[in-house]
Order: sequence, then structure tokens, then C-alpha cells
Amino acid sequence: MSPDIQTEELLKAIETAIPVKAIEQAIANTQTEEERKRSLPAQLVVSLVIAMSFWSKDSMRDVLKNLIDGMSESWVKVGKYWRVPCKSAITQARQRLGARVMSDLFHR
Repeated sequence: MSPDIQTEELLKAIETAIPVKAIEQAIANTQTEEERKRSLPAQLVVSLVIAMSFWSKDSMRDVLKNLIDGMSESWVKVGKYWRVPCKSAITQARQRLGARVMSDLFHR
């Protein structure tokens, strides 16, 4: 049995283990920066992909809600009036991001 880890503790551990600078550098190295401002910026999508492994039984929208509610503003940068996008928008954002940025981040 796995230990019961509280969401807040898990999110703080992720923030500590994977600094914002590392995510930003992986995005820059793989040239996956956005050309325009999006509701799901690349940094947030990277965070979502990481978090999906911890909440694998939850929907992507629920995992995204957990991230936005629990992460510090410096780690997840969204605007004041941000809303959780629909499922297809999340899927499209993951496809835009691709696997290269996750590979680069992993190798760091």
C-alpha cells in the first residue's frame, strides 16, 4: 500500500524537485514557446503532464484544477480571470507541446 500523501505536500514537493527555471529552460531548448498568449501556456501544460501521473484516475480537467488551486503563482502563471478549458483544448495543448520538452526536462 502506498502512503496517503496530502495534495498540498505533493504539490510543494513537485515545486521543490522541478524548479520553474528548469521548465522554462526545457521549453526554450525545444523551441516550444507560444507565439501568442494562450489560456494553457507551455509551462502549465508541462506541469499538467507531470501532475497527471500523480492523479492518474482523475480527469485532465480535475488535475488542472488541483494544479491551479494548489501551486504557487510563480510556478503556475495564469491570469486572474483564468477558467479551466474544455477537454479538447487541453488535449490540443498537450499535442502542441509534444514529447521533446518532457524528455529535455527529464534529462536535466
